[in-house]
Amino acid sequence: MTQVKERAKLAAQQEFPDADILPAGWIPAELDRAMLALETLHVDDFAEKFRDCYRMLTEPASEPEVPEQTAEILFQPFLVNEDDEVAYVPTPVIKYRDESGEAHYTHRESRYEELVGEPHLTKFQITLPPIEFDDGAYEFPDGFQIFIIEHLLAQLRDVYHHVGEEPPEYCKETDIWGKPLTTEDEEYYD
Repeated sequence: MTQVKERAKLAAQQEFPDADILPAGWIPAELDRAMLALETLHVDDFAEKFRDCYRMLTEPASEPEVPEQTAEILFQPFLVNEDDEVAYVPTPVIKYRDESGEAHYTHRESRYEELVGEPHLTKFQITLPPIEFDDGAYEFPDGFQIFIIEHLLAQLRDVYHHVGEEPPEYCKETDIWGKPLTTEDEEYYD
């Protein structure tokens, strides 16, 4: 039933593109825009905008409040403008747990709600667990830029599977994981 419901939501969003039915990360055409924005972002600009993301993803304990081995997931939002350019990248947020198991988040002050409501900006989010890359794999910045694009490609592939459709051929070529299920997703509670 969930797959039918999600397919109906996607169809409704495609029929009424101005309606606020699904977030951009669940709309194939929007994910294509996000990938295009990252692909056309010069590597030097990517390095400047996503440096903290790479550091916090590969060394979460480099954040003073995050003890070793407690980071669970990193949230890196970014905004794309109507020209399919990366317009804004706030500080990433790490979810971690203290000794009692209580969840905490870094950089709550990096909120940017005033920009999210802008009609010319679309919010996307990279959601990943801490990662230790093999030596030489996905080196920063150019290799990591490719990794993020591949992650969004996998997310696109997963969206097609989620709604019961066969993904396009270009989506099938990636073996990386897409968006992990989080408490922000209704399916998390099923």
